Amino acid sequence: MIIGGGFSEKNKRFLETVAELSGRDVKKRIAVKQINNAMELDRTEIKNILEYLDELGYLKIKTIGGPLLYGHVSITQEGLEKAAE
Repeated sequence: MIIGGGFSEKNKRFLETVAELSGRDVKKRIAVKQINNAMELDRTEIKNILEYLDELGYLKIKTIGGPLLYGHVSITQEGLEKAAE
């Protein structure tokens, strides 16, 4: 869980990156490794962000496994709207 008041700028950039990589398609799975290549986060940080955004309903974790713990995610319609704010 990420501690702090409100939705951080890093979370917003993360959603914007996933939205861009998915072509704004909620059905498309994006490799977490691909997201990390664009964002350059450490393993713990990306894990925490993914879990937080999944809990909020902005992303869906689709597969588990790989060097970054999670393999693939997809963005939700709510995530696309939040990224566009």
